[in-house]
Amino acid sequence: MLKIEKALKEALAGSKFKCGHKQALQSIKGSKLIVISRSADAKTKRELEQQAPAAGVPIYQFDGNSTQLGKLCGKPFRVAVVALKTE
Repeated sequence: MLKIEKALKEALAGSKFKCGHKQALQSIKGSKLIVISRSADAKTKRELEQQAPAAGVPIYQFDGNSTQLGKLCGKPFRVAVVALKTE
């Protein structure tokens, strides 16, 4: 299992994550990592890449598409962005 998959599983178990572009943007200051799927649109990537460094939050480019990220998060729908929370 990859390290990012392990980190996602741990965050899911503790409900320490936010799924989706809007939720990730709203909670960016309290996040420790932003995961963006390969299939996220350019506008989403651009917004997150501008705001995350200002808040000191690293961005991880997930190699899979949004369907795979959704499955990894245990969601029955596509997920383009996941924000892993610190608390």
